[in-house]
Amino acid sequence: MNTENQETEQTQAEKPQTTDEVKTLKITEEVSTYMNEAGKWGKFLAILGFVFMGLLVAGGFVMSIVFALIPTEGFGGLPFPTFLIGVFYLIIGAIYFLPILYLYRFSTGIKMALSLKNQHQFVKAFYNLKALYRFIGIFMIVIFAIYLLMIVIMIFAGLFAGFSNYTGMQA
Repeated sequence: MNTENQETEQTQAEKPQTTDEVKTLKITEEVSTYMNEAGKWGKFLAILGFVFMGLLVAGGFVMSIVFALIPTEGFGGLPFPTFLIGVFYLIIGAIYFLPILYLYRFSTGIKMALSLKNQHQFVKAFYNLKALYRFIGIFMIVIFAIYLLMIVIMIFAGLFAGFSNYTGMQA
């Protein structure tokens, strides 16, 4: 008899959910407190991120202008225009904007959703958290791919340099 109940429970658990059945999660006071605190810290980090991003972009503009006025010979004859260093900072600032924005939207949205008990705002907040993690995940994949490409290039460059020195010594 006991095994029959267990089998019935297992088949019910394996049964696909119909559209009429709705599973809900209960947001307890403890969970609400944790999410509210996460929202406060997220907002703090997002504001700091916006400040540092602004400094990064301002520094990029200044570096672009200053380095454009300095001749490249002053830097030992770099093979590229030095103002591109400032442009690189501007690009990093632009990339940095989206994750900070997603964090800020999550933080303000979760605090508002919890205070107003608004389901739509709650969903929007978690959409922004998902977007933040998706952005970071894709960014990490791109960075790892660049690292892998750099390692392969360095290996081939090292082999080429080693072989060219070896053949040059025998000539």
